[in-house]
Amino acid sequence: MDPSATASGNQPANPTATQRPAASSNNDPLRAEPTQFGQAYSERNPAPNIQNFREQEQKRQEASRRYFEETENQPKPDDKKEKEEADAEDAPKAGETDDVPIGAEKSNVLFHPTPEVNFDRVFDTVHKDLRRVSYIIFGSIMILDWLFIGGGFKGLLKSLFPAVGVSGTVFLILAAVSKQAVDRKLDQNEPETEKLKYVPESVEWMNSLVETLWATLQQEFFDNIASQINDMIKPYIPEGVPATVKITGLSHGCHSVRVLSMRSLPDSEFGDMVPTHGIDKSGSIDQAKEREKAVEREEGGVFYNLEIAVAYHEAPFRPRKDHMHVDILAMLGPVPLPIFVQVKEFVAIIRIRLQMHPDLPFLKNVTFALTENPKINACVSLGAPWALDLLNLPIIDSVLVSQIDAAAADFVQPKSMSLDMTVYVGGSDQKEDTEAIGVLLVKIHRARSLARQDTRGPGADPYLTIAFSKYEKPMYATRIIKGDRNPVWEESAIIMIRSEHVKRQENVLLRLWDSDTTGSDDVSGVCEFPLQELILKANQMQKREDKLQGDVSGTDAEGVLEWEIGYFPRAEYEKALRTDAMDPRDHHGEKQEVAEEEKTQNAQNTVPDPNLPSGILGLTIHQCINVQVDNPNKKSMGHIKVRGQDSDGEDNDEDETINVDYIPSLYVTADINDKLAYRTRVKNIHAAPTFNSSTETYVRDWRLATLTLSVWDTRKKTRDCLVGVVGLKMSDIFHESSSVVKFYDLKGGAGTGRIRVSMIFRSMRMKLEESLLGYDIGSFAVSSPITATGEMHTSKLKVRTSAVQRSLKNGSKSDDMVSYTLEKDQELLPVHYRYMSPLVFEFSGAAAQVPGPLGSKKHFAVLWLYKLIDNKEETFTLPIYKTNNPDRFTQNVVNESDDTMKLEKVGEVTFSGKFKAGLDESHEEALRDHNHWSTFQSWAAARKSGQRDIQANRTTSEQVDKLAQGIKKSQSIHV
Repeated sequence: MDPSATASGNQPANPTATQRPAASSNNDPLRAEPTQFGQAYSERNPAPNIQNFREQEQKRQEASRRYFEETENQPKPDDKKEKEEADAEDAPKAGETDDVPIGAEKSNVLFHPTPEVNFDRVFDTVHKDLRRVSYIIFGSIMILDWLFIGGGFKGLLKSLFPAVGVSGTVFLILAAVSKQAVDRKLDQNEPETEKLKYVPESVEWMNSLVETLWATLQQEFFDNIASQINDMIKPYIPEGVPATVKITGLSHGCHSVRVLSMRSLPDSEFGDMVPTHGIDKSGSIDQAKEREKAVEREEGGVFYNLEIAVAYHEAPFRPRKDHMHVDILAMLGPVPLPIFVQVKEFVAIIRIRLQMHPDLPFLKNVTFALTENPKINACVSLGAPWALDLLNLPIIDSVLVSQIDAAAADFVQPKSMSLDMTVYVGGSDQKEDTEAIGVLLVKIHRARSLARQDTRGPGADPYLTIAFSKYEKPMYATRIIKGDRNPVWEESAIIMIRSEHVKRQENVLLRLWDSDTTGSDDVSGVCEFPLQELILKANQMQKREDKLQGDVSGTDAEGVLEWEIGYFPRAEYEKALRTDAMDPRDHHGEKQEVAEEEKTQNAQNTVPDPNLPSGILGLTIHQCINVQVDNPNKKSMGHIKVRGQDSDGEDNDEDETINVDYIPSLYVTADINDKLAYRTRVKNIHAAPTFNSSTETYVRDWRLATLTLSVWDTRKKTRDCLVGVVGLKMSDIFHESSSVVKFYDLKGGAGTGRIRVSMIFRSMRMKLEESLLGYDIGSFAVSSPITATGEMHTSKLKVRTSAVQRSLKNGSKSDDMVSYTLEKDQELLPVHYRYMSPLVFEFSGAAAQVPGPLGSKKHFAVLWLYKLIDNKEETFTLPIYKTNNPDRFTQNVVNESDDTMKLEKVGEVTFSGKFKAGLDESHEEALRDHNHWSTFQSWAAARKSGQRDIQANRTTSEQVDKLAQGIKKSQSIHV
């Protein structure tokens, strides 16, 4: 549409319209600045800003006041012709507005003067009625006074004075009351003036909707938010401080927030929260479009951006408990201190990014951020809501305001927060899919010619970390190789990729460090690679040999890094793996007849692909119910009010008062493949806590993997008490679908109860070598005597892993062979970090016990455990070497001489054994920290209660095997 068109559509534009000044003087009436169609803001009407908004509001009121004063002083035209000329002058012109926006022209009602309202007729009618009432009162008083008091004509004159006084007073009071009622009605109806059809972007419809929803929100919704906030504030309490802070109540109040303005934003104005699709500009237009589509698929679809300015003000003449407030209970040792915090008013500008999704409820993720710190006015009282407001004290006021600003800074752009709306809008807390859209496979081979970091010794103790360039939190760290400037790691790392990593245009950052035992570690060099290049070249590994760069941009560092990297997305659902599980279209247990091509295939009705064993496990720990633990103390906790729950976790209708001996403080741990993967926060003094805590982790092989859920009760003076465990095998969990939500009974511990969890598994398209699909924790089981032949030392043999060491002396000799036999209780050697550590055989002679150079010569044989297949019995024959650098030989994956190490073969060692996946009794002697101890206790409880087998084996159900036979072509990519 042409911007020069008039509001009426066919009338020609006024040729003098363009000569009218853009800004009026102080004596001219206020006029809106001309705006073009499609332009949301102009110089006169800038983008919302809290400070500018207040200044513009003051200017608008002042201009409106001057306009009305000048209008009243201007003489009204009596002649009809003069009136028509004045009307023609004030008529709407093309491309501009006067006091009210015309037609489809975009403007903002907040920057127009308030229309004049004339109440003369209203007050004339009211005064006429009031005069009648006054006359009746006047006459009634005179007649009643004269009849009852008497006095003749003089009495009638005397009654005139009280009649005039009373009737006049009533008239004035009622006139004042009526005027106040009109003013109050005008204030209440002021939002209605913005609902007129000639105001295009009025947000009063949104305020009406918000006000309606505000009244329908249930308290349970805010109880869940309070629970999440309680979890967030616990880490901020310093250790050793005898204080506990808990939010006991959270209320949104009776008065809703108001939307001041809304506008749609393009991606270009949304800041760092939106990436530029694709960085490779080469190729044809069609190739560029394909690259953009590939990135869009990884990001998850279409987005819609909004900027909303909102404000809140407490309702007048209401108690503080009816306003937006938070009830906090601070326990200072045994002394409770109630704190009441009320929000009086606030103003904030929020930018929201909605991720649209083709499936119901059509909204997947919501990302929001503040453009600046919000302006908040609050009230803080100790003890009771009616107590003294602490913010009236100057010192406390500044301290609390600074704390509020510091907390709000975590949500100000470029920082943001994302919420998965399918949990809230979809009506189910079961995840429809994993947040991870794929994984990075990084193979770290070696580094060469690193810079000397220490003046003494070999010069470097290198290790490598993998992180994202903007996030910078390490996602993986290799082992430390001490005293070596040419480390050979040969490690593989899996890094999960989420859509926000793609949106932020992250780079994969590899950083080499030098470990220092006395101070902070030093950076030896870095290497970066764009993530989007990997996504555009998915499903393939890229071999790289990069020169290290300095930690400061534009600088170089010594050394070269050899490594490989590749991106592998989630695999699509195989049609052949669809089961008879309930279709999402079915309701109330009734099966609906739906055409096969119209049925939705998802995790709820598709089993995992046995040909794609590696993938992402999404785990959500929802709640525990009916948890009972014996009281460890002598005293009872007394009488309390509780709301019970049935076996399905539903609340009963009525509260009951019971005598409780003890209420536990619970948390849950999740061990995947006998290794701690996740721990929830502690829920203090709650027998039925709700966690709703989610995590995602990489699983090497779902057919072999195990999941152990443990519920613990926190104890202050002793070790935490294990309430009970749930031991699950993933092949049993996902025998009918790839997504499960279920209650499980707690067994094997010191208490009873139930736990509700949901799990979802999504396969990745890569297929690793079978040796890389095993457990990271386990034991090496030696099943035969260890025999050695050659010219090696035979006085003493040490066999060591990353966890333990076995010593064998005086082996039996026959001809050129020496045989060593481990005792029955020493045949299992615990291993903690299987993919980072070797099995080392150290042969010592009699001279090795002598101090000095003669005692330094030992012979070694090394077996790297990452090359073994789980639970597979093998016979091994390893070369025994004599070396001048045993540290390099036992720490690096090398078997040839180089510039820093000489190897001389002196014999061979032969034995039989296997890597036994998972924990066993031998690990009890190798518990190094609390995580190892808690994992072992959970395994022992699951083993004792019959929930775990002696050995973890790779299995699949008959149904999965039968369905897998129908797969025509596997999606797996061998790497």
